[in-house]
Amino acid sequence: MEVRELTKKLVLSAVLGLSLIAFGAGMAENPVSAATTVQPLQGKVVMVPSGTSIPAMTTIQLSSSQLSLGQGVSFSIPQNFYYNNTLIAPSGSTVNGTVIQVKKAGRAGINGQLMLKFTNILTPFGQMIPISGKIQTEDGTGLLVGGTKGDTAKAYAKDIAVGTAVGAVGGTIMGPLSGGKVGKGAAMGTAVGAVAGLGKSLWDKGIDVEIDPGTQMNIIIDQPATVNPQPQYSY
Repeated sequence: MEVRELTKKLVLSAVLGLSLIAFGAGMAENPVSAATTVQPLQGKVVMVPSGTSIPAMTTIQLSSSQLSLGQGVSFSIPQNFYYNNTLIAPSGSTVNGTVIQVKKAGRAGINGQLMLKFTNILTPFGQMIPISGKIQTEDGTGLLVGGTKGDTAKAYAKDIAVGTAVGAVGGTIMGPLSGGKVGKGAAMGTAVGAVAGLGKSLWDKGIDVEIDPGTQMNIIIDQPATVNPQPQYSY
């Protein structure tokens, strides 16, 4: 019995040894497949620096008279966005943000204001890319203002000038009623007209920020963004 058990153990050892030799030979013949089973996939990380511009487009009407503080907004990316020949976000992606400052236009020519803060890009494949960005403006603040201060000042001066001219004409008619002297009547009429013109300026409403759908705008990244782009996109 002991000889038989010993024989069985020797046979099993021989079979196991032959199996290991055959497996090793197979690995040697096909080293690529063996390597691919143990090597992890390696991704690519891209650093998009501050100041990079992302071309974007509005999809809905935006107005400082309608938006509220904290409201979410989305712009579309109409064409592939590349950085250093690397595709960061394909066309059809959206840039999402929030209203962080808004003011409706008011009387006395006070224009509306609007500022948006963008926080991420969402690709059509569900990848979310965190960013920090704002709309590109000439002064670099990202604050949109309806009209300009120069235009408001000009309109203000024009209203007073028109009121003064009308008052002077009325003053000529009022001359005989103010002591018979045309000069005095004209002066009184001018004062009254200027006050009327000033009142008109104070009554006139300013201009709201209005952005129509389909408007092309640039979004400026104001902090470096780390992006792990997809290795390949399908269209």
